[in-house]
Amino acid sequence: MYVISNHNKVYPVEVKSGKSGSLKSLQQFVLSKNNGVAIRFDLNPPSIQEVSHLTATSEGNRHAKYKLISLPLYMAEELLRILDSLKSC
Repeated sequence: MYVISNHNKVYPVEVKSGKSGSLKSLQQFVLSKNNGVAIRFDLNPPSIQEVSHLTATSEGNRHAKYKLISLPLYMAEELLRILDSLKSC
């Protein structure tokens, strides 16, 4: 997992080599930082999903709720523009 910053916000970024995979570290970050947006780069078509996932923590299971921006690897250079466009929505 990586993190990026944009306009004083920090976003977790997962990069996957295939079309699927666990997002465990991304979900842990969302919970620990109370962040509402996460990013995944993989081989799937672009999408934005509302995710609600039960995640195990040291305090027990908690729900991680966040917006997942999923982009194909070739769209990496568009990420900041996409994040900026979400702010205006």
